[in-house]
Amino acid sequence: MKDRKPLAVSRDSLQLTAYGIYGSRGFTLLEVVISLAIIATALVALLSLQSRSMSMMKSAEMFEGARLLAERLMAEGELKGVPNGEIKGEEGPYNWMLTEMRLTPDTMPEGVKALTGRQVSFDILWMEGKKEEKLSFAEYIYER
Repeated sequence: MKDRKPLAVSRDSLQLTAYGIYGSRGFTLLEVVISLAIIATALVALLSLQSRSMSMMKSAEMFEGARLLAERLMAEGELKGVPNGEIKGEEGPYNWMLTEMRLTPDTMPEGVKALTGRQVSFDILWMEGKKEEKLSFAEYIYER
């Protein structure tokens, strides 16, 4: 009979044997499933943030396009005036209307003093998904 040494139990050996019968250092199925669930949740959150970021970027791009169109057409309305008081148009995804109103003491409510001049207004509409967006500008040009 061989000489057998007594089995020494230490704190380290007990922790190692908790991983398996033979003391292997692998992961249990439960640990793997939980870690995959955590990773999947994080990936879904990141993908939804990416999608939201893309949608916000598209919205900002449409808003900036509307602002640039408004700036250009308002400048034309200031310089050339607006024939017949109103112009409607369509440019790309935008529908717009440029109006001009003469400001005289007769067009103002009673008791309100008015400087003579004109008001140039610009309204622009566009569809963003299923929602209609609108941007309005008004500028007052007084005569001296």
